[in-house]
Amino acid sequence: MRHPLALLGVLCVLNASVAAGEPTPASSAAWADVILTRVEIPADFNALNRWRPLFPKLFPQDLAMREQLQVLSSPLRDFPAADGDHALCDWLGSLAPVLAEFNLRENEDIQFPPLVGPETPFPDHQPLRQLTVVRMAALKAAWLGQRHDEALTLALENLALSRAVLRAQEGLVPLINACAIWQLSLDGVYWLARRPDLTSAQSARLQLALLREDRLATEALSRAFRGEFTFFTRVIVERLPRTNDAELLLGGIASFGMTPAEAPAEGEPRLAVTDRNPFDRDATLQGAADDVRGWLNAFASAPRHPRGLSATHTGALLERYAREIPALLRYAVQDAPATAGQIAAVDAEIVSVKNPVGKLFLIITTSQWEPLSVSVFRREAQRSALTALLAWRRLGRPAMWKELVTAGLLPASPGDPFSTGALKYDPALSRIWSVGKNGIDDGGAGDEENLGQPPDFIWLGNG
Repeated sequence: MRHPLALLGVLCVLNASVAAGEPTPASSAAWADVILTRVEIPADFNALNRWRPLFPKLFPQDLAMREQLQVLSSPLRDFPAADGDHALCDWLGSLAPVLAEFNLRENEDIQFPPLVGPETPFPDHQPLRQLTVVRMAALKAAWLGQRHDEALTLALENLALSRAVLRAQEGLVPLINACAIWQLSLDGVYWLARRPDLTSAQSARLQLALLREDRLATEALSRAFRGEFTFFTRVIVERLPRTNDAELLLGGIASFGMTPAEAPAEGEPRLAVTDRNPFDRDATLQGAADDVRGWLNAFASAPRHPRGLSATHTGALLERYAREIPALLRYAVQDAPATAGQIAAVDAEIVSVKNPVGKLFLIITTSQWEPLSVSVFRREAQRSALTALLAWRRLGRPAMWKELVTAGLLPASPGDPFSTGALKYDPALSRIWSVGKNGIDDGGAGDEENLGQPPDFIWLGNG
């Protein structure tokens, strides 16, 4: 039976789930250079193999303590917040030897298991996020206990972890998980940057780590988008049946090739099987690669969110395909049985339009790149803002960007990845902000939590 593609939204979400491993030897097709290759590292050099037995220790048995850890992951919450924090501090103290093991040793790196399809689980991501949460609470406890060097070390270890995870991820869902870890690591630095007793030397240590990551956002996005294309290449396209039967191809697309495609039952309406191949693999892959390459070029040209590219590039491509196959697209996504007239219209498109099922495939499976770009660059905005807040701390007061650059406290004005210029600021209010997703300066409107999509993303320097 034909699987209707009315699951359009679900398919798009599933498409954002995984990347694949090393592809089979590719042809000389132009799309092959977008593939993200994977070189396995020796098991002894993969830190995850050493860390996995320790992961359960990061989750306290007490439910209230787990909830306290989540509350303390906010950059605006301090110890003590409740009576139970004494127990949490004791638990964190007992965990110190375990936390010391969660560092990358010489010659070690992180490599996640190969991703083979939408059925691939992600068992390491939640424990790694929990590691970041526990370190966040531990650094607060250490700082308020006057163990400042320990607190700074924990913050720097979280930054190193987020950097390693971002550089190891291979697709969109892994990128989303990596961004959550990056956000927590940045929030730890933000909490420290607001401590009244943070010294100039301590500020410089944190700032130096952040300044070294000025290309982290674009590198992570490029890797994720290439990884998603690699998944698109291996897992979906290669799983689809090699046939001229459009009905079987539609069934394969609906299930991502995870179940054998079935022809319509006897008596059900069906499309004609033609001599012409309705699914040109190379042309389909080339269309997907051209879309991804447009984003890669944008990330390479400037370290900022390419506002409008989704509409002018990806959207324009998909709209063009939709105009070529309106009958096939309607047939594929509707739940109601097709009429004889609809089937005749689809049959006519299949024999007259080049690669009609391939174009349908691109319409349905092309990922929503825009929200991912926004998500990553809002973290980049915070990284940039933190370099400036820490420069203010080193100077001893809020100041104009030009003064900080002249004093050698910043290499350049801190860029806003949502505009072509620098972050906005108000020294009198000790406030820095990004114009955010809409690209409009709303005067720093928003709150310090920066939850959801506030008008501007803001950070305050006063503790």
